[in-house]
Amino acid sequence: MNGVFPFIKNLHQDGDSAYSKYMGDAIFKVPTAAMLTKIVDGIDQLELGDEDTKGDLYEYLLSKVATAGTNGQFRTPRHIIDLMVKLTKPQPDDIIIDPAMGSAGFLISAQTYLRENHPDMFLDEKKRNHFNNDMFYGNDMDRTMLRIGAMNMLLHGVDNPNISYRDSLSEQNTDIENLY
Repeated sequence: MNGVFPFIKNLHQDGDSAYSKYMGDAIFKVPTAAMLTKIVDGIDQLELGDEDTKGDLYEYLLSKVATAGTNGQFRTPRHIIDLMVKLTKPQPDDIIIDPAMGSAGFLISAQTYLRENHPDMFLDEKKRNHFNNDMFYGNDMDRTMLRIGAMNMLLHGVDNPNISYRDSLSEQNTDIENLY
């Protein structure tokens, strides 16, 4: 407990990443080392060989504990998100933004689509760098959801998403009008 949580809190602290912005003041709520041991042992028994499986488990757990319906937050069903992504057909050079990202489900679906339909993009250093640092943008006005979304992106293999604490519908945010 003394080593793992500080590692997560300090992930990417060397730069201006989503993790350093939103995980730095996170609070570890597992009350005892024994409880953490039970949780880790339970997860260790699961076959979590790839990022998709880890991310899917994380999203499943989110669906059980999320605050859907409070503060106007609603979780878009996975099949709707996947349909939206298939219809938009993201490309390796695109910039993808979710203006009310919540747990980052839309961004996760977009990155999964790209991995499945454009696997060769990761062979090109410029495209791989774009994928990990410049492709994904998300805004939310709930700091807890920003933490959840940042962790979800990490578990799905996106190194440095651009996540901001911002109300996308506010007229005060006209400074980003031409950013994307």
